[in-house]
Amino acid sequence: MKKSLLFIPLITALVSCNQPQNPHLRQVELKILSPQGAPAVSMYNFVNGLTTVTNAATELLPKFHDNDYDIIVAPAKGGLNKIVNAGVNYQMAAVVTFGNFGLVATGNDSDGVLNAGDKVLFFQPTDIPGLVFNYLYGDIGLESYSVDDVKLTAGALNTGKVTIGTETIQLDYVYSAEPLISNLKKASQVKEWAADAFKEKSGKRIIQAAVFVNKNTDTKKVDNFLSLLEKDMKDAVSSPKKITTTFNLFGDEEEQQNTFGVTAASVYNAMKGHNGLGLGYLRAKDAQEEIDYFINDILKSGLELDEKVYY
Repeated sequence: MKKSLLFIPLITALVSCNQPQNPHLRQVELKILSPQGAPAVSMYNFVNGLTTVTNAATELLPKFHDNDYDIIVAPAKGGLNKIVNAGVNYQMAAVVTFGNFGLVATGNDSDGVLNAGDKVLFFQPTDIPGLVFNYLYGDIGLESYSVDDVKLTAGALNTGKVTIGTETIQLDYVYSAEPLISNLKKASQVKEWAADAFKEKSGKRIIQAAVFVNKNTDTKKVDNFLSLLEKDMKDAVSSPKKITTTFNLFGDEEEQQNTFGVTAASVYNAMKGHNGLGLGYLRAKDAQEEIDYFINDILKSGLELDEKVYY
């Protein structure tokens, strides 16, 4: 059984921080667009050129048609769909996030084993989080309930319950995401991280957010950007304090929240001990088979991905 909760989306706006450039941070010649959250965090050393949005579907994906940005960090499926079906002037260069989802135990499951009949809340049923959830757990026979935004899992993480209409349901598990899980101090209750479970089941990685480069942008600038980005991601995973140092040089907690959608403290809490934000670097042209598997076998996108879509 799958039931959905409805919510009214918030009106959002572009948040730009590329004028003037912060002299304490890396100087950036490129115009970069990213959704807030983990994709924006991956751009932590490129904040001088960064503009962020809060809603990728309505505010970011249409920007592929405008050709205004050198770099767009976008959901991999959405960006590839724009390339294949709309012929936009971008190519996929690298994957930078590989899943930040986790299955959190509420303490209500008497046997502590995820099995048929357990009540689970998950989010974004028709997008990557929900489709990965269904791939991992859809054949168990769970009684599942869905919400359209990860923020709507917060109450359930805190109380172990969710209210649908007039009915309050006691949940056994909540499928949520970082940094929300760590912010609510629920990381110790994570039964398993989706990235690990997906790798164990499929032998492959979750292809979540990717870097798309404008074909009109100077290739030397793009190659330099990608080289620096690869180093940044290695640094971020091995030493999350490098992210928080940059965040704190950028601005106070309010400025961090407004631009990245997260603060330095929440990033560090999500990254310490485990790579909760799923950050990393995978050059797209070197992983075409893995990307095709996730986009078409898992997400059922039906996209014909050939050499031309990759940088």
